[in-house]
Amino acid sequence: MPRCIEIAPVKCSDTESAIRCAIKASTALPIPGQDDDDPCIMKKELAHLKRLKGWKNPQGLFGYTKDSGYKDIFAYFDYGDKKSPINELATKALSMYGLGGAQISGEPKWGPIRGNVVLLRIEPDYGFSPDAIYVPDISEDEIYQTLVFFRDSKTSAHKIALQRDSVRMMGGMGMPGARSGFGFVDGNFVMGNVGPEMFNDFNYLGPTGGTRTSKQVSKDSDKCDHCSKTQSLLGRKLKVCTCCNETFYCGKECQKAAWKKHKKARRRRVA
Repeated sequence: MPRCIEIAPVKCSDTESAIRCAIKASTALPIPGQDDDDPCIMKKELAHLKRLKGWKNPQGLFGYTKDSGYKDIFAYFDYGDKKSPINELATKALSMYGLGGAQISGEPKWGPIRGNVVLLRIEPDYGFSPDAIYVPDISEDEIYQTLVFFRDSKTSAHKIALQRDSVRMMGGMGMPGARSGFGFVDGNFVMGNVGPEMFNDFNYLGPTGGTRTSKQVSKDSDKCDHCSKTQSLLGRKLKVCTCCNETFYCGKECQKAAWKKHKKARRRRVA
């Protein structure tokens, strides 16, 4: 599988074949002979793309792929390009944060992406994602599934990113398994280790300026009883089993597939 992917301009209304044709393996990144642990790697990649592709003002964006629990991709595009066709699908899928990961308030307003996008996988911050698995290679199909997921989602990419960020951050603080973090408890700003007993009135303050209450994050963390995908990964509400009002499913297929196991569990609880 290729490590770097390039996405040519594609419309949200384009067919599957057209979208897949726009997604190609690329050798634009990583920089040949470059050490990935270099603290200045982003700056050097921007300069490299400027020379290699003739971009006027290359900029980068953090993003999530369809099924990732951490920000696992970094995408570059030419912010100075005002003439190439708008890359509608890439713009919708990557409108999560400010340029370069800048902290912003509300939905991103940096405008549409024009021309090609070059992206690659990045490593997780294990301090907040201790269980994350880093897979350097990234496939064309994974990017296709990601673009289509954010295109078809009724929830914006920005909000899905905020939900995933909050689950990851507060999971690292004790909801569950936590480490440390920051937020507001009883109206007071708190940073450092926070005990689970304090989460009844806790607000996650995200890098995009958004907030999620402990109750919202708890719902975002709910998992499908069959496939184990959380509500934050799905980008939509899970459906509760109408028989027990306790177990969640992402859809009818998972509920049907889990019915044998769930039926036995229900009987044990009733008994």
